[in-house]
Amino acid sequence: MSDNLCQHGRKVCSECQHVTDAGKRAFDIARSYCAFVDYDTLVRSWIAFRLEDGGSDGTLYDSKIDAIRNQAYEQQCAYFSYRGSPNGFASARDAAIWLEYHRHIYSNGGRLVDPDDAHGGPDIIMPTAEEQVIGQLRRLLPGVNQ
Repeated sequence: MSDNLCQHGRKVCSECQHVTDAGKRAFDIARSYCAFVDYDTLVRSWIAFRLEDGGSDGTLYDSKIDAIRNQAYEQQCAYFSYRGSPNGFASARDAAIWLEYHRHIYSNGGRLVDPDDAHGGPDIIMPTAEEQVIGQLRRLLPGVNQ
């Protein structure tokens, strides 16, 4: 998404979120692990998704800190855990929204990981309701419109 406002006058809008190739790619990668990896391993695993294109390095990591340490630049990735969603993303649109959410945080000076923390630092949990997503972004990032 660009810095332009959508038809609702928002910078971040789940209704207007275009399903990009990056979102489709992240969705496919997350779902493929669900099909080919046993459940007990999956719910303890992390994936580092590149924000640029939704791809990954093809590795399931045992911890968030392992995922962070194996990336050239931690700010170029968002880190996905299956703990809260053992089926991956619900749709390619949800994956695109998730990627865009993380891009907005990074592009506005936010930090999603702490490579010095033993567990990778606290996670920002993305709310599921649109008004909660917008509200959280407004609190985290000055300048994000409704």
